[in-house]
Amino acid sequence: MMTGKVKSVVQNGQWNNMNKFQVTLEDNSSYTFFAKGEFKKNVGDDIKFEITNAEYGNAKLVRENNYTNTNGGNFSGQYKNPNKDQMIIRQTCIKAAAEFNAQRQVSAEQIIADATTLLNWVNNG
Repeated sequence: MMTGKVKSVVQNGQWNNMNKFQVTLEDNSSYTFFAKGEFKKNVGDDIKFEITNAEYGNAKLVRENNYTNTNGGNFSGQYKNPNKDQMIIRQTCIKAAAEFNAQRQVSAEQIIADATTLLNWVNNG
């Protein structure tokens, strides 16, 4: 993984239904990044990236998984960086709890409590 500060971003055509961006860093190194839509960083931003093809100077941004809850705080414990399978299981449990409680008038907290019960049962038997 490499780091740098963005000095300039210039859209440079398209390839394979993605926009190409020539990104120059403060150290005057330059890489091509591909993005659906706009490049996600701005001039002056610090970026973390990986070179994906040294011959062509292609690179991709390294994303950091920062999950935040609805109150703006970071999740802690097992929810900080869930893997894909756990995320699917959690989504399935919340959907099942919501469907189970659809005809009852319960709070969101009750639905989450029921989903947690289902999640614990799935994960721990």
